[in-house]
Amino acid sequence: MPFVEGAFVPVLGVVHRIRRDLGPAGATVRIVDGEIRVRGDPAYLARRVRDHLVALAGAEIASRARRLAAQIGRDVARVTLRDTRSRWGSCSARGNLSFSWRLIFAPEPVLDYVVAHEVAHLAEMNHGPRFWRLVASLVPDSAGPRGWLKRHRTRLLSYG
Repeated sequence: MPFVEGAFVPVLGVVHRIRRDLGPAGATVRIVDGEIRVRGDPAYLARRVRDHLVALAGAEIASRARRLAAQIGRDVARVTLRDTRSRWGSCSARGNLSFSWRLIFAPEPVLDYVVAHEVAHLAEMNHGPRFWRLVASLVPDSAGPRGWLKRHRTRLLSYG
């Protein structure tokens, strides 16, 4: 599903239409009134939309990760974004969290779940019972978002 004028793309689960913005001034890309408005040469529209969504994903994910880490008394060393196809996130032993930027297309509860899952690894580097209790304390309903990710994986990977 390419980023082209007229295409519909979810941002945090809310569908937005990509539209060229022919106004004389303003931000190169802005999300407003159900639209992703893009200024400038149409040849760069797809790249500008992608760059904007990656930056938005980074801001959303880093903010949520740091907030949740503080709740469990841990620190996030660094948050990075990648275009992974096999996993939505990862956590290193040094406290570095990595996420797929494509999570920006998912509804907020799904994004919250993935962030909570990786933040929980800051305390429990396994998938044992204590880990899952910690995830549940950060996001009460993890089954719903986990199922959503399994059902919509291909769709999330198809944008751009």
